[in-house]
Amino acid sequence: MIRLLLVEDHQIVREGLRRMLELEGDIRIVGECANGEEALRQTSALAPDVVLTDLKMPGMGGLEFIRRLKAVRPECRALVLTFYDEFLADALQAGAAGYLLKDLQREELVQAVRAVHQGRSPLHLTVDRDRLAALTSAPPGQDVSEQERAVLRLVAQGVPTRDIARQLAYSESTVKRSLRRAMEKLGAHNRAEAVAEAVRRSLI
Repeated sequence: MIRLLLVEDHQIVREGLRRMLELEGDIRIVGECANGEEALRQTSALAPDVVLTDLKMPGMGGLEFIRRLKAVRPECRALVLTFYDEFLADALQAGAAGYLLKDLQREELVQAVRAVHQGRSPLHLTVDRDRLAALTSAPPGQDVSEQERAVLRLVAQGVPTRDIARQLAYSESTVKRSLRRAMEKLGAHNRAEAVAEAVRRSLI
């Protein structure tokens, strides 16, 4: 069961998200908050696995909330859901595990929540590529190989490691090694940053 905390300042949006996500048997909404301060207080008491958070909220906004959340509960995964694509770089650098825009479909949101809980890092594929340039250039490094690009393309789609291995006819260890090498070459600290930087460089 995925324990999910909703952080969104608009009550009607929170209610809609709750109704939508509670239809899933493996997701339990453990609480709702209207801003980052309230969410930080609630995370200690409610121990969510995943926090679904907006960015622009009164008081403490989403970016500061994510930074503080990662400091006090690093095991809790933050998934951003926003109207704005221009904060992608800031959100990833703050510690967000995934970044979604609010024009996505219900099933995309559900899959993203599950992906984040499983340790993957979904990015909304409609995020403007120009915005990804905000993830400032990584050290030059070596060229990313075609094998590493193939792995990154599937990571960008939220495909699990086991399925990537099956689709590319590699072993899981080869997939993990390719992803690790790609992250090193791109100067990325996690999968989401690696995908964002690969898109910025037009590698995928």
